[in-house]
This record gives sequence, structure tokens and C-alpha cells, in this order.
Amino acid sequence: MSKNMTGKAKLPNSASITIHGHPGQDLDVSVDIQGEINRNTDSKRVKKYLKDGWKWTLYSRIIVAKFPNKEMLLLDGDHRRHMYKLAFPEAETIPAYVIDVDSMEEYHKLFYEINWEKRKSATKEEVFVQQVKAKIAEAVSTNLKLISCGVSVCGSSDPGGTVGFTTGPNVTVGAFRRTLKRGEKEAKLAIDTVRSAWPTDTKLQGELMEAVAVLYKTFPVLSDGSVVDADFKNWFSKYLSMYNQHMVASDYKSRGGRVHHKHAESIARGLIMDFRRIQLVGGTSASYKQKKLPVAKCNGLIE
Repeated sequence: MSKNMTGKAKLPNSASITIHGHPGQDLDVSVDIQGEINRNTDSKRVKKYLKDGWKWTLYSRIIVAKFPNKEMLLLDGDHRRHMYKLAFPEAETIPAYVIDVDSMEEYHKLFYEINWEKRKSATKEEVFVQQVKAKIAEAVSTNLKLISCGVSVCGSSDPGGTVGFTTGPNVTVGAFRRTLKRGEKEAKLAIDTVRSAWPTDTKLQGELMEAVAVLYKTFPVLSDGSVVDADFKNWFSKYLSMYNQHMVASDYKSRGGRVHHKHAESIARGLIMDFRRIQLVGGTSASYKQKKLPVAKCNGLIE
């Protein structure tokens, strides 16, 4: 720790700093205190942290939120709580720093501020679920689009830890948002197409999902009700489904050029170049598909 501050940043004067709330309290709370949609607690991490025993000098108090009705919920420190229970099996209470919160929305907002904005220790999915619960506008908007597209984001195995279309397959929030940038209509078509090939999969491969949206955006003929449209969906659901999603994504990324920073576009190019050359029984000819899907447009995906 430095005795002196370095750098040339212009710091605010004391009079301009807004003080929010008031200090919390150091209290002992039940060692079995629970949170609302906790992050999944990793047993490997607990084992690693306890390798050299419990260290009072290293582990800070858990953070607990206290509501106006006096109810308390764990806000941060579930790994530490489990470690404490293992180290002190007879203990009924655990040292905590208790802060006052006004609502459940504030509770969820504090979660992602502590675990993401301040130290980046939570996954994007864990943070997104908390943002939805905190009713952050951007997260709420994305959640509605998840529901519309029939997919979900899982941030915790706890009840309420999955948002979006909760019975639909999981996607990562980053992949879903990248897919949405290709157009909401195209995103929904892509998700429906991928699901048609792997209807029982509980997760969708993000780059593959985005790649199919790229194709629908680039080639309107794939979604206009034409014979090429029918051929594409038939090929995707009946032939690509013989392999798993990750194999398809990896194989077609290589076929498409595997261009750095253009992974989805590389997969899209690989898919469309392969589709152009095949002829399905009862489907359109390869030459007709090549006319409708010009090679220049295919190559343009990675240029």
C-alpha cells in the first residue's frame, strides 16, 4: 500500500461528494442465512480456499442485506459461509457486515455492483439475472426479447435463477445480444432453425446461433417462403443434426476461413458454401441455389 497517491487525476473536493445511506453494522447472523438467487457455490473453490486452513486475516465478513421489515438476506459471501461452516461445525452464527436496503430491486442492484462493476468476479449471466431482478431497463428489454425468441439465460440453479423463456434452452447473454444485432426477426429465425436440428439440447451454441442469423440477414431468399428457403431448413434440420452443435460450429468455421474476430461470419460462409453445392432429394438443383446465393455475397461475409 502506497503512502502517497500517484497520477494526475483531478479529484473531487469533499463538498461535491454525495453520501448515500449510512454505515452498516458488524453483527453475528445465522450461519444458515440464505440469499435471493445466490451464485452457484463451487465446491472446488471452497476446497482450494481451505487448503491451508481458515485464515481470519484473509477472509472478510460476509455481507448481509437488512430490509425495512427486518428480514435479512445474504448479499455476498456464500463461499465464505460454506467455508466457515466447515471450519467451525459447531457454530450457529457467523460474523457479518449488515447493511440496510429499501427493496428487493436495490438488493439485486447491489449484487451486480459488488460482484461485477467493482471486482468482475461474477459471470455475465449471473450479473444479467440480477439486473433483470433489479429492473434495469436494458436488461428488462433483453429479457423480453429472450421470451419472444423462446430461449433463457441461467445465472443460478436457485429458484428464480433463470430468466427469459424459462423452459427454453439456455444461451449466453453475450451471444444472444450479438445475434440480436443481426435483427430481431433474423435472431428468432436463427434460434428456431438451430432448435429444429437439436430439439432436445438444453443449450444453444452461441456462434452457430449468430452465424445462422448472419445468413438470414445476408440472404433474404433463405426466409421468403421459396423453394430455396424450404431446402435450407430441410438441410439444416435433417442433415446437420447428425452431428452435435459444437462439431458443426467448429467444422464450418474452418471451412469458412476461420477469420479472427469474424467467427460467426466464418461459420456462416462455411454453411452457405456447403449448402450451395448439395442437391437434396426432391429439392432444388445446386445450380439454382448457386444462382440465388451468389459466391460474391458468400465471400463478402469474411471480407
